[in-house]
Amino acid sequence: MKRYVMIGAPVTTVRTPALLTEYLRGLGIAVEIETRHVDPGDLDAFMASATADKSIDGLLVTMPHKRTIIPHLEAISQVVKRAGSVNAAKRGPGGRFVGAQYDGIALVNALLVRDVPVAASNILLAGIGGAGLPIAQAILAHGCKRLAISDASTEVVAKAVASLRDLGPVAAYDGDDNDILVNATPLGMRDGDPSPFDEAQIAKAACVADIVADPPKTRLAAMARHANVPVVTGRDMVGSQVKPIGDWLLAAGLEQ
Repeated sequence: MKRYVMIGAPVTTVRTPALLTEYLRGLGIAVEIETRHVDPGDLDAFMASATADKSIDGLLVTMPHKRTIIPHLEAISQVVKRAGSVNAAKRGPGGRFVGAQYDGIALVNALLVRDVPVAASNILLAGIGGAGLPIAQAILAHGCKRLAISDASTEVVAKAVASLRDLGPVAAYDGDDNDILVNATPLGMRDGDPSPFDEAQIAKAACVADIVADPPKTRLAAMARHANVPVVTGRDMVGSQVKPIGDWLLAAGLEQ
C-alpha cells in the first residue's frame, strides 16, 4: 500500500487527498492519504519524524509550508529551483524526500480543458509568489504571445521577470489589455477581499482564472460572471493537478 500525508495549516478545506485517492485507486493502487495539521513551528519535528518513517511514501504540501519545506528535502526539481516552492514530495534514492511543484501545470491544464488558447494569448498574472512563479513558468513553457506580471512589489516583479526571461516573452505589466487574467494572489481567500483586477480589465478579457480554491465564489469570479467572461476556478485547478501529481509520485525519477 502507498501511504501519503498532506500537510498544511489549516488542512480543513483541502480537496486533493480525496481526488488523488480516487485517481490512484482507479489505477489499481492501494493507497492511504491522511491530512495532518502542522503549524509552522512544528515543521522541523514533523519532517524529522516523516523522513524516519519509511512507511510514508510521499507528502502533499500546502500553505504555509511550500517554501519552508525545501531545506528538509534531499533534492528538488528544476521548476522548484526557479519557483522556490514545493507542493509534492516523494522518497528519493537516498531515503529522504525529493520535491516538485505542480501549481503551474495545474493552472495551464485547467485552462486547456476549457479550450482556452494559452499559446495564442496575452496573459496578465497578478501575484508572483509561491504559486505565481510556477504558474509563470508553466505558461511560458506552454508558449504564449506575452506574459505580463503585476505584484504589490515592483522589486519582486523585476526580479521575477529577470529570472524568467530565458523561458519566453515576459515583462512587467504596463497597462495593456490582456486576453487571460490569472489571479495568483491570496485575494479571495477571505470574505470581503477585493478583486485583483478592475471591471475594465475583466470586461476586455476572454477568460479569468482564479487560483483560490475556497471559497469557490470569490469577488473576482463574481465580477467575471457578471461580465459574461468564462471563469476557471481554483477548484478546476486542483482537479487538473491530480493526474500529473499522481503519475509523478509513482514514477522513479525526480523531474516533472
